[in-house]
Amino acid sequence: MNATLFDARACALGEGPLWHPERGQLFWFDILGKTLMSRQGDKTLSWQFDECVSAAGWIDRETLLVASETALWRFDLNGAERSLVVPLEADQPLTRSNDGRADPWGGFWIGTMGFNAERGAGAIYRYYKGALRQLFAEITISNAICFSPDRRFAYYT
Repeated sequence: MNATLFDARACALGEGPLWHPERGQLFWFDILGKTLMSRQGDKTLSWQFDECVSAAGWIDRETLLVASETALWRFDLNGAERSLVVPLEADQPLTRSNDGRADPWGGFWIGTMGFNAERGAGAIYRYYKGALRQLFAEITISNAICFSPDRRFAYYT
């Protein structure tokens, strides 16, 4: 078996890979670098933010829902413009977003955590039909949010 390096750019803290099926394109984040990254063929792409960003879901061909340390944002890939969807622990300067995933019902789950992995500083939220609701509190670090094939259960580590 031979392995091929997909992208040689190093991330300070890589997270949140997202395959966009309409674009046939992989996106991922360098959380500490405050950067959304991607490739199109041999061309490397990146979008710089003014705060930590960590996870996304795709809304349509040109738009992502991006989780940051303070909010969920609509992000236009063409114009690199973002618009606020809903605040996310914006009043908690010690936390940031971490792992996130779209669910099979059209919702978006996102975990938060302390910048220094403070015990119990984070939570898990679900954004659905215009509302952000906390599902679990006092989480230290959530990762690997996923859903059972029969759609009966959600899991995280």
